[in-house]
Amino acid sequence: MDKGYIDNGFIVDLSHAGKTSEVIYELSRVLDMPEAKEKHICLKLGSIDLTQNELTSIRTLVELMNSELSFISTSSADTLEAAQGLDIKISEFTNEMEAPTFAPKKANDEVTKALNNIFGASSENIPPEEKTPSDNVRVIDDSDSEFVNYEENLDEESKVLHDEPESLPTLYIRKTIRSGQSISSDGNIIIIGDVNPGAEVIAKGDITVWGILGGIAHAGSDNNSYAKIRALKLNPVQIRIGDIFARRPDTVNMPFIQKTSVYTPEEAFAYKGSIVIRKIHEGN
Repeated sequence: MDKGYIDNGFIVDLSHAGKTSEVIYELSRVLDMPEAKEKHICLKLGSIDLTQNELTSIRTLVELMNSELSFISTSSADTLEAAQGLDIKISEFTNEMEAPTFAPKKANDEVTKALNNIFGASSENIPPEEKTPSDNVRVIDDSDSEFVNYEENLDEESKVLHDEPESLPTLYIRKTIRSGQSISSDGNIIIIGDVNPGAEVIAKGDITVWGILGGIAHAGSDNNSYAKIRALKLNPVQIRIGDIFARRPDTVNMPFIQKTSVYTPEEAFAYKGSIVIRKIHEGN
């Protein structure tokens, strides 16, 4: 396979895993989702070294969950050699649609104002909660009494990173991103539509979804932890901001969110090594 995406595919990002047990644990969690059943699983394995026996166990797990291991991507020579010995296909993830090359420019003020009306202005209030030991993500709302204003105390380097997304160009996509598709950009991404589970969106800047975000989202892909992810409903299988990774909370029955004409917009941002999901304008 050359194109790096597949019809009826389901992308699982395991590149954050540091050892085989973490790969198995995270993969089993994702494959347990109804949306992952009977899909062509596409694994992003990053630099982790895996043996043939370990890859065989991973493929067996996928098959036990009524899915099929379609291909993997890896930067590890050991994993590559093991996969070739098992006839597992290797591919690099590429965009189905051609992403344009951008020249840096100031974000459109009218677009920024319109988005701020829906999602609120940039987050000035950040809760001082340390990361939770389980899912590294916390859901809050505007009534949270623990908010503190941290942006006034940023050093100069942090202020540059915090303001970087505002100077980046924006890629507009008017379509639903289907399972198995991967979209990336060197700027911000705005999607008018949903991001289905098993799809992936990666941006150097912010990600905004005018719909339900149900797949993988990685904002600040150049390790900028001040990037943000916004959606009318945040329902991510996996979420990253900079180098901070989180899963959706187990306590939220997210796979079964029903479409509706009324949503409470949400914003995800990083703080103290955790990802915080803030409900915006709740009750309005």
